[in-house]
Amino acid sequence: GYWDAATDTLHENEALNNTNGRTDVEGCCFWGRGALLTRGTCNYGKLNFYIGAQAAAQGRSSMYPDIDFCTNPGAICDDDSMETRYVVGMFEWIDRVQG
Repeated sequence: GYWDAATDTLHENEALNNTNGRTDVEGCCFWGRGALLTRGTCNYGKLNFYIGAQAAAQGRSSMYPDIDFCTNPGAICDDDSMETRYVVGMFEWIDRVQG
């Protein structure tokens, strides 16, 4: 659903078209998550490579060896303690600033 500000109406059972007229969510599983709104397949791939399941699978040290950030990007927000959100935020900040 969505709120139509032009008509001041709530549309509960219909999707809002994007700029291309699409209403599906195909290919949109990489929306921003975590403290810095990590998004994009490349950023999730880096997370997985350095601190996720891919690091563990390749025999490297991993903070989250059981989390595959590529197949489950929502795992960033699944942690009730919020640790994962902030670790991912710090990882991305270091990558953006120092990378």
